Amino acid sequence: MARFPSAEWADRFQKALAENAEYREAAQAWEGDILLLVTPDADAPNGSGIHLDLDHGECRSATFVADAGAVTSEFVFQAKREDWARLIRREVDPVRAIMDGTVKVRGNLAKLMRFTRAAKALVETAGQVPSET
Repeated sequence: MARFPSAEWADRFQKALAENAEYREAAQAWEGDILLLVTPDADAPNGSGIHLDLDHGECRSATFVADAGAVTSEFVFQAKREDWARLIRREVDPVRAIMDGTVKVRGNLAKLMRFTRAAKALVETAGQVPSET
């Protein structure tokens, strides 16, 4: 099992996305990057997360970010560590979590709304990675 977020978890997530035909199909027209950000806490005072470079259904890279202030991203999905854990364990629907504010999103929401199926597949894939949260 890999701890979320970590370099090991990022590597496993990238491989899981590569194997997910549903994600590849849903994200065929998507190009951009996303930061899955853990809100700053005692473990990561500046926040930490996973930075994803996404290109037409392919995840070109998934990189652990120890200091979220060092990265800029087109989209930022931000949540508390415990809420990420709930998402990864599939206890919370990702679209509902965004709508109710459990996960805060920064970026072009009009673009994001065109790719809700891809975003949901992305988060569901995260739930397939054996994780310690």
